[in-house]
Amino acid sequence: MSDTTVRAVPVGPQRDAYLPLFALADDSADQVLSYYQTGTLFALDGPDSNPLGIVLAVDNPDGSVELKAVAVDASRHGQGIGTRLLHAVLEELRDRGVTSSSGVGQLAYYQKAGFRLSRIERDFFSPDRGYPEGLREAGIPVRDMVWMDQELDPEAPR
Repeated sequence: MSDTTVRAVPVGPQRDAYLPLFALADDSADQVLSYYQTGTLFALDGPDSNPLGIVLAVDNPDGSVELKAVAVDASRHGQGIGTRLLHAVLEELRDRGVTSSSGVGQLAYYQKAGFRLSRIERDFFSPDRGYPEGLREAGIPVRDMVWMDQELDPEAPR
């Protein structure tokens, strides 16, 4: 793993290789297709050039950045790839002087990384947005988007 680096993938056909990872981050193919060519796509590839993980960072008009999609290949979970990728992205964003917010992923993962709950958008995951009716995760109905944020202090130790 030490021979792989986090890199930005330019907008265009190169991003198509990461669509399977986007599908892990978002249950709506329509939603993924509407945004995967936006923002800055940070990717971590294995030595064989196979995609291991992604973070899509989308700039907001207020100067914050939304982590729109965060995913690691399911066969590589628990190996520190997501943590390494998230730390690299947060360092890049901190260097750019932005604040990040996130609405994707497991609450515990983001809270361990220093994110805090900021708001809830009720009934976000609806068929109107391309999500399947009755979507469930771990037996829990998926209905509301939970937004989290983290102030990125440029003076904070890294």
